[in-house]
Amino acid sequence: MHLKDFEISKLEKNSKTVLRVEISTDEQGEVVQQTLLVIRGNKDGPILLLTGGVHGDEFEGPQTIVNLFHEIEPENLSGSLIGLVIANEPAYQHANRCNPIDGKNLARVFPGDPKGSVTEQIAYWMGEILIGKADYYIDLHSSGSDSEMPQMCGYIKSDSTGHHLTSQDMAEAFRANVTWAHPNFSSGRTLSYAYDHVIPAIYSECPSTRCVSINDLEVYSRGALNVMKLIGMTQGKLEGSPSKYYLSGNGDTDQCVSATTDGFFQPDKNLLDLVKKGESLGTIKSLSGELLEEIFSPIQGYVGMRRMLPSTHVGDSLFMIVDGFRS
Repeated sequence: MHLKDFEISKLEKNSKTVLRVEISTDEQGEVVQQTLLVIRGNKDGPILLLTGGVHGDEFEGPQTIVNLFHEIEPENLSGSLIGLVIANEPAYQHANRCNPIDGKNLARVFPGDPKGSVTEQIAYWMGEILIGKADYYIDLHSSGSDSEMPQMCGYIKSDSTGHHLTSQDMAEAFRANVTWAHPNFSSGRTLSYAYDHVIPAIYSECPSTRCVSINDLEVYSRGALNVMKLIGMTQGKLEGSPSKYYLSGNGDTDQCVSATTDGFFQPDKNLLDLVKKGESLGTIKSLSGELLEEIFSPIQGYVGMRRMLPSTHVGDSLFMIVDGFRS
């Protein structure tokens, strides 16, 4: 079926369903598809959407969705759980951050365009049929290949969402190592789409491994189950400890301390290190060891992101320093 024909109400209650849905076609006429795993509970309740693989080199999210689909029994569920296993399958097939068909980043093109490029069509149908019709939303990310972020759950601050439960409630219930509040958020993202449509939403990140981290997978599964308990889909107490760190900032990885020269990048700081304004963060050197650039912190704060790859070019994001505190 085409994703536009998907309706949760057409599925039987107390059921699990696996769907392959069509989104678009590539330049060779090959169909671009996605996999939906849907659990419709025994009782009425909220719709929770989980998405993974918005970037094709992030794998904890897809594995979390598959595991939860097999773990959760519909007779114990109120409402419906929709899992979009891999949002960007062309990128996943090449283990790329961006879609190789059109070179676009799915996390930058929302609300998309039904007549646009493949990535824009994916964004449009995700927003129109899935995000826009959910009551709550979790987008599961995991840093990717080039840079790393701490194990965290982020949300956009809002005075009111029209819901009794807010994005902040969801983020705190997720109980990652870091809770990150964003006073503003750049357009084009899944969360900015949810925010514009008054849908409580959170996203997760974890350090880059280019595989699946068992520890982070456990936190993601526990976090999603905690949110399900919070919104009344399942019963039970929240598990895990509250976050150790609470950060604040826009979290935009496109607005970081960036390289001004090409070279071999050597970071001197680790994730969540507390640094002072003007403190050295690392260096870029030539292949003969000549110092080409020293990177300094623009503010006092915590290291919220750092580049992983030593091979660096002008404009590459190196560090994100954010305000916050440790509990």
